[in-house]
Amino acid sequence: WPSILGIYEFTVRLSKYAGIGGWNDPDMLECGNGNLTFEENRAHFSLWCMMASPLILGNDVRTFVNPDGTPDESNKLLKLLTNKDMLAIDQDPLGIPCRRVKTGLRDVLVKPLRGGAVAVCVFNKSPREAKQTLSFKKISNEGFVQLPLKEQYRVRDVWEGTETLTDALEFTVAGHGVRVFIVE
Repeated sequence: WPSILGIYEFTVRLSKYAGIGGWNDPDMLECGNGNLTFEENRAHFSLWCMMASPLILGNDVRTFVNPDGTPDESNKLLKLLTNKDMLAIDQDPLGIPCRRVKTGLRDVLVKPLRGGAVAVCVFNKSPREAKQTLSFKKISNEGFVQLPLKEQYRVRDVWEGTETLTDALEFTVAGHGVRVFIVE
């Protein structure tokens, strides 16, 4: 985990140097390796997707396959690594990596998406669960996103699969975990 955190801290600062034709490469994904918790695996994958990184698996992919050669649909790590929303955030055609708009024990990352939507990731670097509030009106004021100022936004929680109409959210982030939202 300390190595992943260090690579993240280095790479997230390089967002202005990345884009179509030249990607920052924080190295392969270590999801499923070592002693990472499920939350750390999810955070690792989410952070790399938010940074528009090349996604190269560094784990033994044979663990994703049943003895008969079919995908193991019950494998939690396989489900995590094939999350369509996260892959779409990583592969968004704009090719813009996230920017860190708030730093500390809980970073807030914002990534513009095609069509004016915005991906927002809250990363809790602390090992303890934390409460967080997000104002989407405040995010709409970030100069590099095209999110118009509105009374309410459609907000989809990528990992929970829920959707709501709101201008702000209050939620909990697991220790070493993330919450990722798509805001439209």
